[in-house]
Amino acid sequence: MSDSEKLNSGKINKITLNDIADLTGVSAMTVSRVVSGKGIVAEPTKQKILKTIEQLDYKPNLIARSLSSQRTMTIGVIIPKTKQVFLDNYIAQILSGVMTVVKQQDYRLMIYPVEEHEKSHNLYLDIVKSKLLDGFIMLKPKINDANLESLIDFGFPTILINHRTIDKRVNFIDTKNVEGAKIAVEYLFEKGCRDIAFVSGSIEESNGIDRLNGYKEAMLRLGLPLNPKRIIDGNFDAGRAYQEVDRLLDAKTIPDAIFCADDYMAISVMERVIERELSVPDDIAVIGFNNIDIAKYTRPALTTIKQPLLMMGKLAAESLIALIERTSLPPIQKLLDLQLIVRESA
Repeated sequence: MSDSEKLNSGKINKITLNDIADLTGVSAMTVSRVVSGKGIVAEPTKQKILKTIEQLDYKPNLIARSLSSQRTMTIGVIIPKTKQVFLDNYIAQILSGVMTVVKQQDYRLMIYPVEEHEKSHNLYLDIVKSKLLDGFIMLKPKINDANLESLIDFGFPTILINHRTIDKRVNFIDTKNVEGAKIAVEYLFEKGCRDIAFVSGSIEESNGIDRLNGYKEAMLRLGLPLNPKRIIDGNFDAGRAYQEVDRLLDAKTIPDAIFCADDYMAISVMERVIERELSVPDDIAVIGFNNIDIAKYTRPALTTIKQPLLMMGKLAAESLIALIERTSLPPIQKLLDLQLIVRESA
């Protein structure tokens, strides 16, 4: 029986770094450097250690690691609470990216769905002071969130997703929302649309404002009329967009295209347009934003602006861990490129 078979047979109940060191003929410190990802180890030695770790199905002791590092090895994620928060494809894709990195780095994850009315003035700081977390990831915070301002002043490691600011104290991962909106409008223009309406997101969020500004800038640059009556407040709410789009459909002349600030609103708008016995895209072209997974399964399939949601989650988690472990310094401010996904709706 080999040494690894003996270890796995139960003769040694708990596999340790020393066991792996004995089997690979290196020091426990070298094994520790490979496990933690810190320090330089020769590639052949590293691969030998990793192969042994895989064979033994070794799992680091998170409690011991927490005690030695003076960290909890836990990251908190603040997400906006909705009626079916864990069925929200936008949130799910970002969380999937976060969880991939958290698992790889042997951290744990705590998720905090928060509604606006649940926020006390010190909500985030109350969580921080509980000492349960090493850092925060926050998805789509409001611009005027007093809790966020307090958290930034406190200096707790925090990364924001889908939020942009010029404040150098703030770390964020976002996309080029203004450019994305311009891409959508310019594409509709190229397809022959000249009366392009817009269903906006929340003006309390930076990405809502950016997409609105991108729409306006593109319309003006293309020489198209910027009619306030062609801008509908959807507030990133599919139900609201479904109701409010009737204002466009009841007008003396209907638009030939509707650009929506997110996919859920675009899908509900398409549903209402079809209910009104109009054709998408023949009567009205519809385009969304985000490229959530279900966008390709709607009928007609939704043309949209793709945000790299999975990548955003991964980058946020990697950046936050770098801040926590002090391998990177703030500010971390990244704006990712967007991509037009052409399908049947436009």
